[in-house]
Amino acid sequence: MPSTPRIACFGYVNPGVVFSVDRYPAANAGAYVTAKRPFIGADCAMVAQMLAQWGVEAHLIGNALGADDLGRQTLAQLAKMNVHTHIALRRDLHTPDEVDISDRAGTRTFFVEDAPQVWASLGEADLEPIADAALLYLDWYVGTPAEQAIAFANAHGVPVFLNVEYSLHQPDRYRNLITHATYAQSPMSDVHVVQEDPRAIAEALHTLGVQVAFVTRGKHGSLAMDRSRLIEVPAPQVDVVDTQGAGAVYSAAAMYGLLAGWPVERTVRFATTAASLKCAQHGLPGLGVEAILSHLPVSKVIETTDEP
Repeated sequence: MPSTPRIACFGYVNPGVVFSVDRYPAANAGAYVTAKRPFIGADCAMVAQMLAQWGVEAHLIGNALGADDLGRQTLAQLAKMNVHTHIALRRDLHTPDEVDISDRAGTRTFFVEDAPQVWASLGEADLEPIADAALLYLDWYVGTPAEQAIAFANAHGVPVFLNVEYSLHQPDRYRNLITHATYAQSPMSDVHVVQEDPRAIAEALHTLGVQVAFVTRGKHGSLAMDRSRLIEVPAPQVDVVDTQGAGAVYSAAAMYGLLAGWPVERTVRFATTAASLKCAQHGLPGLGVEAILSHLPVSKVIETTDEP
């Protein structure tokens, strides 16, 4: 990337710990933990961490945390990773913790403390860092604050990369966000790939106005659709140990490619590879851009329409 752009990441932020197991246990049973590691989520926070690792000026706009040891440790750790934080510490709040269980089948289950006041504080976050950003990343599940952030970005001419769980069974859900986004990424689990058509989801997102629609498909790889092509990329074969954060790594890689001016085909290949390599290790990957590029799989390009 020739210059250092600024990307603003907007969403929930909280610390947690991931327990890795071979298989998620049944009710009233248990499992041996093969690995344990701390992390800072949610998606937006992990996206910011990956971007900072790749030399991007990443600004994280999140909910307030408690002015307690856990809150201060969280901000200190993010600063150590070169993430610029715009997160308040408040004495009237308690920093919520999270526990995630990740298994070798590629599934993740999370348990997060219910902290309504903490999550609601996202609506009071300072949006000014978005004004000078080259791109805004945001998570759909934060509710009304997402609408506020996307409206602010639109008003300042900042392109928006939306992480949104879109379904053809509820096509109008999140329309208010998708129609104001420049790019959209919709995650699909291995189960969802059987239940819904990834190509149809990409087409629907594109029809709603996004310039490039990305659809991740777990072990099946991902696809992207722009104005004229549908690009399908298989996931490189890896020994899965931890899928937590794979979607965030994909988002970070896709935005990196877009801002670097890469063709969409190279961008989706890079994002698919980065997310796959993440699943082969515990935590966020330490691989550099060149190392990821050396593992790119072959893509399948399908012409859909002619460019105007």
